[in-house]
Amino acid sequence: MKLPARSAVIAMMLGAAAVCAAAPEDAPAPKAPILSTDLDGRDLAFFDAASRQTALVVRLSGLAVKHAVTPEVQEMAAAIGKEQADAAGKLIALADQKHLPMSMEPDGQGRKQLDAIEKLAGAKFDKSYLDALGDAQDALAATLDAGAGSADKDIKQYAEAGIEILKQERERVKKLGM
Repeated sequence: MKLPARSAVIAMMLGAAAVCAAAPEDAPAPKAPILSTDLDGRDLAFFDAASRQTALVVRLSGLAVKHAVTPEVQEMAAAIGKEQADAAGKLIALADQKHLPMSMEPDGQGRKQLDAIEKLAGAKFDKSYLDALGDAQDALAATLDAGAGSADKDIKQYAEAGIEILKQERERVKKLGM
């Protein structure tokens, strides 16, 4: 493969620079950068994990509202689903504030877990939901603990509030005694 001569490469670069510089001065600036530069790798990992884990808890709880046979499990699932959906909304708003694109989707393992639980019925569903919820809450708790150690005050505040909500949710699960 023949490479362009050095002078051709320089000409192309100058041409590209001229095109970029030709933008009118009064052109509006982009609304927000594509990715925040104020966040470190731990904060970015926090947003990724928290969004996936919160989405999993919300979806698990949605399944339980529809499929659980125990009324107490349905009621608890509805409350947890609402609380975590509210938390997801706050997380999305925080990500927007930090100019961070974010998706609220469970990871591959979470989707497999949802698919498996959705196929169950009766008391087996209720038990599997509670087990999956406990595992999801454990993962979310670890993520929120990491977020509470963030140097970013907004992330820290969100994580600390999330830890308190999670403690209350775990107490409700414990009271069920299942």
